[in-house]
Amino acid sequence: MKEKYALLAGSLTKALQLPDDFSGENVVISMHGQEHVWIENFRGISSYTEEEIRLVTKKRNVCIFGRRLKIVSYAKDEIEITGCIQKLEYQ
Repeated sequence: MKEKYALLAGSLTKALQLPDDFSGENVVISMHGQEHVWIENFRGISSYTEEEIRLVTKKRNVCIFGRRLKIVSYAKDEIEITGCIQKLEYQ
């Protein structure tokens, strides 16, 4: 059932000429300055410390490095992180 849904969502996204992030395939990262980052379309948290947060996504992992990192809000596929963000890296 999931495969049919993914195929239908991908076809619909292409037919409507929407960006890929609407299909849920790609991670969407929004930053506000060096203090806030919002990440959508991720699967889970693989590690969490005040200096490093590692997120698992469908295609690659995303690592946020910094100081005093804190998860402010966390939902099914969306997370908000605050702190002094020094580096964001795909792995």
